[in-house]
Amino acid sequence: MKKNNSTPLKSFLLLRFIGVLALTGLFNTQAHGQKVFSEKPSLVTPSYLESKDELKDYILDTGDVLNIKFINTPELSGFFRINELGEIYLNRLKESYVRGLTIKELKLILEKRYAEFLNNPKLLIRIAEFKPIRVLIKGEVRAPRLIRFPSYQSNSIATRIDTQLQNKLIFDSEINQIKSSPKSNSLQSPVNRISQTNLTNSIKRFNDFSTTLSNAIKEAGGLTSYSDIYNIEIVRDIPIGRGGGKKRTIVNLDSYIKYADPTNDIRLFDGDAIFIPKLQKKDPSIIANSILAGLSPRFIKVTVSGRIENPGDVRIPIEGALSDVMNLTGPKKPLSGDVYLIRYNRNGTLLRKSINYSSSALPGSLENPYLISGDLVTVKNSVIGRVSETVKLISEPIVSIFAYEALLKRF
Repeated sequence: MKKNNSTPLKSFLLLRFIGVLALTGLFNTQAHGQKVFSEKPSLVTPSYLESKDELKDYILDTGDVLNIKFINTPELSGFFRINELGEIYLNRLKESYVRGLTIKELKLILEKRYAEFLNNPKLLIRIAEFKPIRVLIKGEVRAPRLIRFPSYQSNSIATRIDTQLQNKLIFDSEINQIKSSPKSNSLQSPVNRISQTNLTNSIKRFNDFSTTLSNAIKEAGGLTSYSDIYNIEIVRDIPIGRGGGKKRTIVNLDSYIKYADPTNDIRLFDGDAIFIPKLQKKDPSIIANSILAGLSPRFIKVTVSGRIENPGDVRIPIEGALSDVMNLTGPKKPLSGDVYLIRYNRNGTLLRKSINYSSSALPGSLENPYLISGDLVTVKNSVIGRVSETVKLISEPIVSIFAYEALLKRF
C-alpha cells in the first residue's frame, strides 16, 4: 500500500498558518496598546495663556518690591521697594505714596502722572518680591495666634530681571531703588532665596511657592478633633479702589485633607483673618486625616518635673493623655502626691490645676486629661512626703551636732 506523503505537508502548512495568525494578533495587540497610551489631540486654546489674575486684589504695602518696566523709555525702568512710609522713589515723580493700591490701580495712576512728561506712556508692573505676611488664625487650632510668614520671592523673577541684576540686588537707602553690583555673591539675590524646603517637595502643586491656608494651620499647631473644616471663615481687606472695608468667604477644606486636592487651599494675603469653628460633636477622623495630609504633627512636646523617675521634655502622640507621659517618664517616686498642670488655653488665659491622676482612668477624663504641646506637668509631694522632708530637714542638724560631740569625746 502506498504511503500518503501529503499528511505531513498539510500539518506543516496548518502550523505555519496558525503561527501567522498568532503573530498578526500580537502585532494588532501592540498596535492597540500604542493607541491606548497615545496622546489625545490637545483641546487647549490660546486663551489658556491668559493670566489667572490671582493677585488682582493684592494690596501693596511696605516690603513689596516692584518691577516697573516702561515700554518706550527703558531708562526709567527698575526695581523699587516700598519703604516704611508706604512710598517708592520714581524718576521725575520722586516720592510716590503707593500703600493700599493694587497693581492695576498703580499702573493706571502712574500712566496718568507720566503723561505729563511722556507721550502715551505704557507700563508693566510685576511684584518681584512679596512683603512678609501677617495672618491671624483663631478657633479650633492648637495654638491660635498671629502668624508672620517671611517674604516670598516670585518663582518667575529670574525671567523678569535683567542678567546684570541677577548677581546681586542692592537697595539704595535714600531713594529705595535697587541697583546691581556684579561683585557680590549671587546666592543672596531673590532669585536664589526661594525656600529650599519648597524646592524639595516630592509632589508638585500649583501653590507650592505661596503662603496658603494649609500653611497657616500648620503654623498654628494643627487641627483638633472638633475643628469644623467644612466652614472655615476667612476675612480679607478690600482694596481702596473697590471701596475699602472687609470681605468674608467660607472655605471647605475637606477635599484637601482627604484627597490632597489643593483647589480650596487658597492663597493668603497680608492682614487675612482665619476662624475655624468648633464642631458640636468630636470627630476623631479629623486628626488621623490631618496627620496624613501634613496639617497636624504626629507628636507634641510636654515638660515633666517633680517626683518622677525621669523628668524632662517628653514627646507624646498628638492628643495624647497624661497616662502617656507617666508611662514614658517612669513611675512616680514614693510619697508623691497629685499631678499639677500648667497650660496656656486657646483664649490666652493661664490654667493652673491639680489633677488626682489615675492610670486606669479613660483618656480625656478628669483623672487622665488630654495634653497639648507646651504643657508643664509636675508631680507634687504628698502630705506625708512633705512631713518626712521637714522632719529630715530639722533632724539632720541635730544628728550632726550629736555626732560632732561624740567625735570630740572620742579624741
